Amino acid sequence: MIQSMTGHGRSQSKTGNNRMEVDLRSTNHKFSEISVKLPKPLSFLENQVKKRLQQRFSRGRVDLSVTLNGSEEHGRRLEMDLDLARQYRRLLLQLKSRLGVEGDVDLALLSNFRNIITVAEKPSGDKRVVQVFFKLLNEAVDRLERMRKKEGKALAADLGRRLGRIRKAVQEIQKRVPQVVVIYRQQLQSRIRQLTEGVPLDSRRLEQEVALFATRCDISEEMTRLESHLSQFGDMLRKPGAIGRSLDFLIQEMHREINTTGSKANDVAISRQVILVKSELEKIREQVQNVE
Repeated sequence: MIQSMTGHGRSQSKTGNNRMEVDLRSTNHKFSEISVKLPKPLSFLENQVKKRLQQRFSRGRVDLSVTLNGSEEHGRRLEMDLDLARQYRRLLLQLKSRLGVEGDVDLALLSNFRNIITVAEKPSGDKRVVQVFFKLLNEAVDRLERMRKKEGKALAADLGRRLGRIRKAVQEIQKRVPQVVVIYRQQLQSRIRQLTEGVPLDSRRLEQEVALFATRCDISEEMTRLESHLSQFGDMLRKPGAIGRSLDFLIQEMHREINTTGSKANDVAISRQVILVKSELEKIREQVQNVE
């Protein structure tokens, strides 16, 4: 069954002073794009998490946001860059000498340079935090998939109904085709009689004109290919996996066949059915943009 590309999954846990929340959202995208925002204590897991999400979601934009509140989030330490401090002191002494200014290059002055002493976030060394994170991530992914499948089921039902309308219109077109040639023959005979004022018609010449017309408006090949595309489209709706791009390709091919049908048919009744098919195909195209 097809899946939608839009959905949402969330999972959270609270243990002692620590509270973690995993929020996972997916939206339409032509290709696969994964965006991961992790708190500093879990930032070292970014590449691993991206690979996991790419394995589960082959198409669409997936945004993962993780918040971690509590003692683990504030695992910070101060770091000192001694080499940078020496460079600052040396340059300040040179500046003092060249400008001939008074003042001491002391600790108070050096402490004003914030990049000498910085606050560094410590990666989480607690395996329990990592375990909780992956547990919540799996739960959020499962919930997101369930939502995508549920929406995909609704999409498949709507696409199936629209395919049914197109098939019905195609059947009406095929019923109408033989009548088009008959009507043309009758109209041509009537027109010739009016122009010749009762002079006998050359039946052989008339049949040649009718045969030429029938050849020009022959849409049997277009109808055969269109029916084949409709059948393939219906089969794909029942297949698992990422099929959105294949469906989009089939829609383009069906548009091509129905456009050719409309230009060749030369009949008002067929033109009405062609317009109906085009309208349904356009609605199907909009829906397919949301299929994985």
